[in-house]
Amino acid sequence: MSNLERRTIVNPQTSSTFQKALDFIEFVGNKFPSPFMLFALLALFVLLISQVFEGTAVSYVGKGGKMVDVKVLSLFNAEGFRYMLTDMVKNFVNFPPLGLVVVMMLAMGLAESTGFVSALVRKIMMGVPPWAITATIFFIGINGNLASDASMVFVPAAAAAVYAGMGRNPILGMSIAFAATAAGFSANLIPAGTDALIAGITQTAIGNVAATAASPSHLLINYYFMSSSVIILTIVGTIVAEKVVAPRLAHMELKDVDLSVNEHKLTAEENKGLKYAGWAALVYLAILAMLLIPDYGVLRDPKTHTILPKSAFLDGIIPILFFFFLFVGTAFGIGKGVIKKEKDITNYLGKGLAGAISFIVTAFAAAQFIAWFNKTNLATVIAVKGANLLQSLDFTGVSLVIALILLSAFVDLFVISGSAKWLILAPIFVPMFGLLGYEPALTQVAYRIGESSVNSVTPLNYYVPVMLGIMSRYMKFEDKAGMGTLMATQIPYALAFLVAWTLWLLVFMFLNLPLGPGAKIFL
Repeated sequence: MSNLERRTIVNPQTSSTFQKALDFIEFVGNKFPSPFMLFALLALFVLLISQVFEGTAVSYVGKGGKMVDVKVLSLFNAEGFRYMLTDMVKNFVNFPPLGLVVVMMLAMGLAESTGFVSALVRKIMMGVPPWAITATIFFIGINGNLASDASMVFVPAAAAAVYAGMGRNPILGMSIAFAATAAGFSANLIPAGTDALIAGITQTAIGNVAATAASPSHLLINYYFMSSSVIILTIVGTIVAEKVVAPRLAHMELKDVDLSVNEHKLTAEENKGLKYAGWAALVYLAILAMLLIPDYGVLRDPKTHTILPKSAFLDGIIPILFFFFLFVGTAFGIGKGVIKKEKDITNYLGKGLAGAISFIVTAFAAAQFIAWFNKTNLATVIAVKGANLLQSLDFTGVSLVIALILLSAFVDLFVISGSAKWLILAPIFVPMFGLLGYEPALTQVAYRIGESSVNSVTPLNYYVPVMLGIMSRYMKFEDKAGMGTLMATQIPYALAFLVAWTLWLLVFMFLNLPLGPGAKIFL
């Protein structure tokens, strides 16, 4: 791959309202501290607020119809100081997302570092007929979160090259891939590390009120909705690309560049690795089926012999996915020739863990914030008071869900990290929605729709410079390869995804369909 990923195009700012809005978003977002410092400051804020509102009490109906009384406790005292000091390590070690993310990143890091994910994506993209390429790129890009953020680099670059090789506008190919990988980030057919992270955060919030204490919080609580969303977003994205974005780009002047689609073709070693990986996947899935399909399968519930709502399969989905990507990634590496001895596997696993370092650092501060927020009962008091206010205003049902989606989308314009936003919002909205009769699975999926849909239109997206670099490679006038041009290609996708995804959730709500295994919409 060329140096286009590192190139950032400086475009002269215009005085348009659109540019001013982008400038404002970028200015505000850049003023936010690092995620670690943000949660450290929020933890300190919790200490101050707990002192100010100490003794504030609320009551709500708990299990068995019993009234539960809760009041704000202050940590700004000797007892609170002892708690913070003695439980600091325990708060960090017991932080649910920590273990989930580390385990998933180990295996995904191996699959990514050996080149398996990139090779698989390019294999599919290079092998489809021209009439299906747009839908294929959307399908691949939406599922690209298996490779985490890396998909936002290699999928747009490869898509631009494929479109150029077909004689179509490479900027259209880039825009399709960026919309799929960024705006469609939360949807997938195969659960990824992001799903584990978000579910882990949800798990920290479900016990704040009795209403949600027994609700499921496993990795797959949104799986039925998110897997079906892949098809919905692929169809919607394809229509928007061909009917809205493509005509807009039809008269764009392009450079006479080398249509270097060959640089994205697979090598003989990569093809051999994919064959090895395919056989490994078939063997693994066959073994998994033998443990799951029979009525007395080991992965079923030992008492009811069912999979739903609780079983070893659901509770052990993280280790199951870990071993899948471990075996498939290792098989690919052996076939490609990059894994020749046992130590190579260990090294690639280590690279995966290296990718989780920044999260681990953030998790230390976030764990204290969540623990202190719950210890002071602020989360419960805010949730109860918020739920009572919404009930008094009759602001529930569809309106409430749409409001959370829009709030999530708005916050995403300023804070790009999906986990950082959910760490702040989950302790409040999960119990609040629970008190109004909604499962945590619904609260989580509403958040993920808003958070994901606008990922490609926030100037704070780390991969915007990569897209600008791709544009400058192909556009004849590089000074036009700026933020305005990029956003003009992405806003139609973002709005279409936001509307279509929200409508799809409303279908689930009206038909009372499960969002995932054992995960209902209403309590």
